[in-house]
Amino acid sequence: MTNQVQALFSSAVTGLGMLRGGTLKAIAIASERRSELLPNVSTFAEQGLDYRSGTWYGLLAPAKTPPAIIDALHRASVSVLADPGVKLRIVEQGAEVVANSPAEFRAFIKEETERLGRVIRESNIRLD
Repeated sequence: MTNQVQALFSSAVTGLGMLRGGTLKAIAIASERRSELLPNVSTFAEQGLDYRSGTWYGLLAPAKTPPAIIDALHRASVSVLADPGVKLRIVEQGAEVVANSPAEFRAFIKEETERLGRVIRESNIRLD
């Protein structure tokens, strides 16, 4: 805002007001698809860069939770997320409602763990 920082990596939610107000200019979105909130902003991938980053939220239960309980939690969660008012609030905050199945979410977590594990190994990131 005071022209002291020339570049910023931020979530759409954090920067949305400044983007809409014209005090920031979005260069790219670090997701697989363009944002519904910023449909004219291309992804890094569209610009030829292999860069994806983001925040996601999910509902998890202990490993030995009975399948009937998992199914009931899933149905209730999907029902809430399908409510137009709830969905609108989530989208207005810059997030995307996915509401996939437990198996699909498990596969997503596995893929993200493998992808980010490669990034950590290839970058030689160490915790000291």
